Amino acid sequence: MSVYRLAAAAAAIAALLTLAVPAGAQTDLPGALLEWNFGEQYSPERITELMRPFFESYEIPRARYAVDTYVLRYRSTDFDGSAAEVRAQLFMPRYPQPAARPVLVFGSGTTGIADSCAPSRERSELRRWGHYRQNMLAYAAAGFITIFPDYIGFNDPDRPQRYFSKQAEGRALLDAARAVEAFYTTYPHAVHPSGAVFAAGYSQGGHAAFAAADLQPEYAPEVTLRGVIGFAATTDVAALLAEGPYYAPFILYSYSVMYGKEQIDPADYLLERWAATLEEDANRLCVDEFQKYYPFDGKRLYRPEFYEALHGERLELEYPALAAALAANQSGTSGNGLPALVVQGDADAIVTTATQARFVAELRRAGSDVRFLVLKAVPHRSTRPAGFLASVEWLEELAGR
Repeated sequence: MSVYRLAAAAAAIAALLTLAVPAGAQTDLPGALLEWNFGEQYSPERITELMRPFFESYEIPRARYAVDTYVLRYRSTDFDGSAAEVRAQLFMPRYPQPAARPVLVFGSGTTGIADSCAPSRERSELRRWGHYRQNMLAYAAAGFITIFPDYIGFNDPDRPQRYFSKQAEGRALLDAARAVEAFYTTYPHAVHPSGAVFAAGYSQGGHAAFAAADLQPEYAPEVTLRGVIGFAATTDVAALLAEGPYYAPFILYSYSVMYGKEQIDPADYLLERWAATLEEDANRLCVDEFQKYYPFDGKRLYRPEFYEALHGERLELEYPALAAALAANQSGTSGNGLPALVVQGDADAIVTTATQARFVAELRRAGSDVRFLVLKAVPHRSTRPAGFLASVEWLEELAGR
C-alpha cells in the first residue's frame, strides 16, 4: 500500500476518536503535543467553493491539493512563565508521494477575549470574524503545512486571552511549530516538515508573528524561522490605541488582569460609561459585536486627559505604567534580522500606512530585508485576500533558499 493510502486510512481511523500522545512521552516541555484528533478531509473542489466568500472580488487561487485537518492540543508558556495549554487547527496538504514542505504558523486577527470568541470557534456562515478556516485551507491547498493556534487564555476558564501580550502570543506561535514536529513524529505522513518555518498573521496576528521572531533566538532556538509576514500588522500597541480606539478597552482589560489593576486600571483611561461594565463586556462580546458597541472616535471613548496625553505623545510622562506595558509589548523591534513581507492597504483605517511605513523603516534599520507591499484602495480586512498570491510567491521564494 502506498504512503498516501496508508495516511488516508490512518486519517479515517483517527476520525473516530481523540488520541492522547503515547504513554511515557514527555509532555511538560513547551511545544509538547498533549492530544490530537482528526477533523475533516477537503477535496480541491470543495476548498475552491469554500474560498469564495473569503476572497470576495479578489482572484481565487487554484487549490492544488486536498487537505486533511486535525485539532492539536499542546503545551506552551504564558507571559509570566507559567505553563499553559493551547488548542490549534492543523491543515495538512495531501501529497501522493513523500514530500518535505515548509510549516506556516498563522496568527489570528482580533476575535475577542472570551472563550466563546476563540478563533477556532468561528462559524463564518453565521458570524464573520475573518473566514480563518478558508484562509488556512487556501495555504494548505497551495502546499504549506499550516497551523492556526488559538491564543493563550482561550479555552481556559481561569484566564482571559492575553490580548496583545508579546510574550504570550510569540510563545504560542513558536510552540505551535514545535507541536507540528511532535505531531509528525507521533503520526508520520507522506508530506512532512522540511525544517523551514514561517510566522505570519493578520492584524493582531501580525503582532504575534513579529513577536515570535523577536522571541525565537532565546525561547525556541531550534525552530528555524525563515521569515515573517504581517497583513495589516498592528505591532505598535500604542499606535493602535490612537488609530483603532475600539480595540482599546479589551487591551486595557487584558493588561489590567496581567499586570494588576493597581498598575493599570481601565477606569483611568476610559470614560465611566465604558469602564463601569468592562469586565462583563470583555467576557461576552466578540469582535463583530464590540466593533459596533464601542465608538471608533477616541474622544467618545477615552477620558479627555488620557486622549490628550495619547495624541500629544505624553504617555510616558503622565501614564508611566501603561507606557511601560505598551513599550514592552511592541513587537518586531528586537533586531531579529529576519526577512519580512509587510502587506498594507492604503485604505486601512485601523493601522495607517504612515504607521506601517515607520515600522518597515525600523525593521530595515535593524537589518531585515523587507518587502513592503502597499495595496491601492484595500481596507484593513481585505489585506489577506488581496495579498494572498504575493505571500505564496514570497514564501516559496524563501523556502527554496
